[in-house]
Amino acid sequence: MLDNPYYFRHSSRMSRDPLSAVLSLIEARAVYAGGFTAGGDWAIRFPPPEKIKFFVIARGACVIAVDGFSSAFHLRCGDVFLLSARASFIVASDLAVPHVDARQVFEGADPLLAAIGQGDDFLFLGGHVDLGSAGGRLFVDNLPPAIHLHAEDSGVGQLQWLIRELVQETMAATPGADAACSGLAHLMFLQILRSYLSRERGVDVGWLRAACDARLAPALGLMHSDPARNWHLPELAKEAAMSRTTFATYFKAVAGVSPLNYLAEWRMRLAERRLQEGGQSVAMIAQSVGYASEAAFSTAFKRVMGHSPRRRSQAKQRRTGLAATAFPGE
Repeated sequence: MLDNPYYFRHSSRMSRDPLSAVLSLIEARAVYAGGFTAGGDWAIRFPPPEKIKFFVIARGACVIAVDGFSSAFHLRCGDVFLLSARASFIVASDLAVPHVDARQVFEGADPLLAAIGQGDDFLFLGGHVDLGSAGGRLFVDNLPPAIHLHAEDSGVGQLQWLIRELVQETMAATPGADAACSGLAHLMFLQILRSYLSRERGVDVGWLRAACDARLAPALGLMHSDPARNWHLPELAKEAAMSRTTFATYFKAVAGVSPLNYLAEWRMRLAERRLQEGGQSVAMIAQSVGYASEAAFSTAFKRVMGHSPRRRSQAKQRRTGLAATAFPGE
């Protein structure tokens, strides 16, 4: 899994880039899923997605109605839409048109570009985001249920180039097109996050907002680059060029937690991922995230994660054992 070229990788350089560090931790990978052309009157109902979905309108316009939302989203060419809510939704030329089930529409159709209705004045392209189990929920909980970026919004300009390239690769179907589309989808997802998180208003406090905050980036870079170190508030504040009080107040206003609580949570997320990967004892993992004793680490882990690290490690061993039993030849 980690050998996939489109995963965000963590390196010493990325440790100074808080957003890359967060995406690396949760193993976020955007995958191009294909799309459809449409014309005339049409409406498709999609089941609740199991993963984060994102769509681009490459030609024409449509309406998206998401279950649980009081109003529909009107999208036109160049707009981008991200859905993290697990809710059924309708994509249509007009919501008054009777909808058909997406599974019926796409069954037997071209997996990368289906044709719906009469004509092709509308082009819809989409993808989803795969997340590692460690921290995936943290990421989803820091996103709103839906994000609608308009073509003319600040920061969306770079997305337009990516959309044009994605359309060209999809239509040309030349050698390497699948790999190109996956790479473009990955860049598109990152740019969607950048555009959304660059907004001054409407972005909830939390890890993602902190990861894109230029004033906090130096201090976050220190914590991410050496999580085992016993960082103190004055040195973190100095790195951010703020007084201790200003830094602590500003950090909590943006991240929703204090700097040292953020560090504690970051350590536990790293530990959770290492526990899931296996190959290290709990004592070794405790030391790698700054705890001299396994007991102190276990107490901190249970406080932050809600369960003991031993339970996570044993669950990993059981899954490995079952896999080995079920597929002895692999």
